[in-house]
Amino acid sequence: MGESRQVSCLQVVLPGDLIMELPAKPVDESEKIYLGPGLRWKDGVVRATRPGVLKKDGRNLFFIESHQKRYIPQKREFVIGTVIKNKGNSYLVDIGSHEPAVISFLAFENASKKTRKDLKLGDLIYGQLLVANKDMEPELVCIDFYNRAVGMGTLPEGGLLFKVPLHVARSLLHPDNPYLLQIGSGLSFSIVVGFNGRVWVKGKDMSEMTAVMHAVMLLDCMSLNEALTKVHAVIDSVLALSASE
Repeated sequence: MGESRQVSCLQVVLPGDLIMELPAKPVDESEKIYLGPGLRWKDGVVRATRPGVLKKDGRNLFFIESHQKRYIPQKREFVIGTVIKNKGNSYLVDIGSHEPAVISFLAFENASKKTRKDLKLGDLIYGQLLVANKDMEPELVCIDFYNRAVGMGTLPEGGLLFKVPLHVARSLLHPDNPYLLQIGSGLSFSIVVGFNGRVWVKGKDMSEMTAVMHAVMLLDCMSLNEALTKVHAVIDSVLALSASE
């Protein structure tokens, strides 16, 4: 594992705990610190906003990992949501948080007032949170800084959407996690994982998509190493059961 990807467990924290004092501008650029989920800076002080384990990686990124059930929106995180309402020039999207996110019809690649993006209720969207704080409703976009989709947008029909605990979603998104590659060594499929615990998979047929779902869900009840040893047996079992029906 590269130095920048090494993660250290620092301590168990509770909401409101003082994590560190942090000036608005670091004296040395090498001392620059990045705050991830579960941490909030105010008046030169960083405090925890959720219970969990304070962690730090080699890039000076601090974050709190917890087994919370409800997703708390975090700026720049990628999520999967469901369109639930048309709201004038925008749409409301359920992302599993305490309130829906909003997305403008212009927040898509090549969208304009003449070529606006029309969404239907129930459409699935993969996007990034542009705004996420306690005083404003979450705002989604499906374009990057250069107005490119880069994989974001509405997800194709025919896929399978399911939910996993938030810590499982985050582990799948870690760049050094080999689990999805292990599943893909025996099946061909497309998969999208949101930080909000929603996973979308599209494969050859429903039996293979169900097999992928069961394989992913192993991470909820066992460690990564245990799951790696059992994943192919679980996939084979699900496919065999589907073939016998």
